[in-house]
Amino acid sequence: MGERWSKFAAAALALWAVALVATAPASALGERDTGGFGAFNLKASNGYSMYAVANSRAGFKHGEIFIWLAGKSDFVSYFAPATVTDTRIEADLGALGSIDLEFQPSGEKGNAAPGCQPNDKVPYDKGSYVGEFEFHGEEGYAEAAATNIPLSLHPFIDFICGGFSIGETFGHGIPGARLTARARLQGRKVSLQVNQNRPGARVKTQVSIDERRGEVLIHREVERTFPASVFHFDPKLRSASLTPPAPFSGSARFHRNAQPANRWTGNLAVDFPGNSDVSLTGAAFESHLLHARRTETRSRPK
Repeated sequence: MGERWSKFAAAALALWAVALVATAPASALGERDTGGFGAFNLKASNGYSMYAVANSRAGFKHGEIFIWLAGKSDFVSYFAPATVTDTRIEADLGALGSIDLEFQPSGEKGNAAPGCQPNDKVPYDKGSYVGEFEFHGEEGYAEAAATNIPLSLHPFIDFICGGFSIGETFGHGIPGARLTARARLQGRKVSLQVNQNRPGARVKTQVSIDERRGEVLIHREVERTFPASVFHFDPKLRSASLTPPAPFSGSARFHRNAQPANRWTGNLAVDFPGNSDVSLTGAAFESHLLHARRTETRSRPK
């Protein structure tokens, strides 16, 4: 788990890690039929790391599986219905693949604990998931297949330790700027945010898309830091321009005094993992430009 990935995933995983880890001891300590839990990770192609958590509520109802794929500076997550018991994980991901795994204990006991709280140990049965696991990322961005995958509570349990805290300060006296552009396009939610803490500083760009394919919910996110030259804004924030390099293409311009349909114009697009050439401009986007300063700090529980 690299630092870059933890910045992308911390918010989502921190919430789920608490709930899922709380479920894990029930099966491990013999309180059966309270719900199912499973977790594993493996390497995918093209440099991606894959992490999966499966969970179901009381009586093995309402099962679901979360799958995260993390690259150096991009992140894709999938959320799908699944059959999850204390011994099985099954899910049909459609064109994305399928999961049919049975947990086989090794006979050994283990204890897992967050790195920041080594005394808070979670007892569990060691073992592996045996069966078939196949994943085919859209547009071939990543592939993964396995027939034997060890159970692993890490890195999920470590997210209890916290992650990165991101904050923003707004006001007319701040020399930096934040540009946002958001839209709902054909059932997809697209969001772009650009931050520059002062003229001449490096430019942080984050872009994401939420979409659905059948019963699978998908979130894709790309984060990059670029030289100052890709983003320009005038001191009174009447206009701004953005021309980032790959995985972006084209450019965009913000016009504060234009009609809403013409306020955010250009041909800016981005290639997400599994969804390339997504447009980031046009009349459907709601855009804003504010004086802002962004800060990032590592947070840990007290």
